[in-house]
Amino acid sequence: MDLPDSDPRRLERTLRQIVLINRLLTGYRKLLERTVLEDLRHHPGRPPYTLLDVGSGGGDIAAWLARRRSDLKIVCLDRDPRAVAFARRRCASLPAIEFRHGSVCELDTMERFDYVLAHDILHHLPEGEIAPAVQTMLRRARRLLVASDLLRSRQSFLIFSLFAAVFLHRSFAAADGRLSIRKGFLPEELQELLSGIEGFERLTIHCERPGRIVLIGRP
Repeated sequence: MDLPDSDPRRLERTLRQIVLINRLLTGYRKLLERTVLEDLRHHPGRPPYTLLDVGSGGGDIAAWLARRRSDLKIVCLDRDPRAVAFARRRCASLPAIEFRHGSVCELDTMERFDYVLAHDILHHLPEGEIAPAVQTMLRRARRLLVASDLLRSRQSFLIFSLFAAVFLHRSFAAADGRLSIRKGFLPEELQELLSGIEGFERLTIHCERPGRIVLIGRP
């Protein structure tokens, strides 16, 4: 789906299916309830609060957050202009969300945010770019960095394959999803990749069901 000449119909169907994958397989709502939304409830500041969603895809996670918190201003950043266009259409009724075309490499030039969210982007990066990306995202966050990615395991691969056989047809989602799980992480691998960055002591890494690895950074 990342290829610039990929079939536009299959690409749009893939983006719609990723919304379903995120909702049913990633547990992002529970994660954000326990992190971003809990922080807002227990440590309120002066609104509006700001959040950067790196690799925002179809904008479904940003849309869910915007509906939960009307005082949250969200910037969605994605490197694929087709995904940005799709998300803009899908979130047209949510003026609190701003969409920008760009990549994680451009974060150093951006403003700081109360929260930085990165969902399923680390496994897309070359190994040598993962630590610099996490360090830059940690610098951009005033209150919290929440990065969620794929745990590489046989169980994850089997669960996704069964899900894909039932729900993911005529798109890139099934093949790309399996490839992404193979490129996912084990906790000790991510720990080793990030061990040399500034602020590593402020990071925690743990696994969550179903098949997720979560990194929390507190600047």
